[in-house]
Amino acid sequence: MSDARVPFVGDFRELEQGSPDGPSLWSAIKTDASVNAHELVEYLRSGALLAATTTLARDVLSPDKAVIGGLHLLTDGHWLWYSDLAHYVEHYHVTLEPQFIAHAEANSWTVPQLDDADLLALQAVLLGDDVD
Repeated sequence: MSDARVPFVGDFRELEQGSPDGPSLWSAIKTDASVNAHELVEYLRSGALLAATTTLARDVLSPDKAVIGGLHLLTDGHWLWYSDLAHYVEHYHVTLEPQFIAHAEANSWTVPQLDDADLLALQAVLLGDDVD
């Protein structure tokens, strides 16, 4: 559901909603958290809800596949990610694309407020209903 104008972060191939040719979640695990890990996790958690699902996200890295929570598509108006991404960054120190981190930092680690019109415009781009 991504578009070149709306990049996706965290589309790891091991995740059910990930991309088959996406990066490896296992390879993205680090032993230590990054300098701005807390801010990054909060940024990911505060994304605007673009689409809600009834799917439960499970921790694919844990032996018991514990439930993380509901799986939702979030955005900051430019990037897209799923709601379980914050869990992997927080608990496994998963590294993300440097462009996304630079974007979040440029926003002072605060997701911009998006109104319904912003979200509908983004949805139109993703569904191919926008007019260029």
